[in-house]
Amino acid sequence: MNASRKSMQYGVAKAITESTDSEWDPFADAGPDQIERYDELRRRCPVAHSQALGWSLFRHEDVMRALNDSGTFSNAVSVHKAVPNGMDPPEHTAYRRIIDPFFTPERMSALEPRLRTIAVALMGRMTAGAEIEVMSELADDFALQSQCAFLGWSAGAHAPLRNWMRSNHAAVRSRDRSAMAAVATQFDSHIRAVLALRRTRSYAATNDVTSELLDASVAGRPLSDDEIVSILRNWTVGELGTIAASIGILMHHLAVYPQLQARLRADTACLPAAIDEILRLDAPLISARRRTT
Repeated sequence: MNASRKSMQYGVAKAITESTDSEWDPFADAGPDQIERYDELRRRCPVAHSQALGWSLFRHEDVMRALNDSGTFSNAVSVHKAVPNGMDPPEHTAYRRIIDPFFTPERMSALEPRLRTIAVALMGRMTAGAEIEVMSELADDFALQSQCAFLGWSAGAHAPLRNWMRSNHAAVRSRDRSAMAAVATQFDSHIRAVLALRRTRSYAATNDVTSELLDASVAGRPLSDDEIVSILRNWTVGELGTIAASIGILMHHLAVYPQLQARLRADTACLPAAIDEILRLDAPLISARRRTT
């Protein structure tokens, strides 16, 4: 599980600039306990440079400044427009108004029974007492199926997305920019095909997240296909790995602390608070990129 998450957990905040010196290697130097490594860097070298990431900030005060001072630390870190992650205020605010309604408590509550059904079905195919590889045999499948349920995509999307996830992970681990670009192009083509299908007569009455995005507007105009593709890329490229990592983190934590596991089995009302706290202690993503202006 740790190996699959190392590509995402680089530090707490990153400000990118040009330099040739390297004070740590986030890919090879994290060790078995990444949080412990970050604590050590916070004490010894709280602003550390690496060839892979530029500058990483580890102190809370520095991180909060980078997050809140968009005039100095910009969200626009990608070559391609990223909606809304790669935007600064006030542009970011306009797009957040479009995206936030998809994640209201009411919408999440309506989705919850479907996600429980997916989880029960996945667990039902496990053999009691057997050992499994959590990430590949459970977490990845839950992420794929749950996110497709949220987006309104059919089961036919599972295999293409799974293959794409594996190609993307391989490209990221290899740090091959041409491979990463090729994977991104492949994914964008897949999303555009989904949008084209939603515009056909057979899907005209479909009411799902993807169709709603086609009807959304910003600044008095409909969202462009590029903007919709960017949003859907964020909800798949970003979220599939995050959802899967969250499952792995929770299962690992409960395996390490069997007393907590026993307590939660006996009192399931404690589960929501416990899940929040476990993912606070060991978050699936603990970095945010910024580019200095």
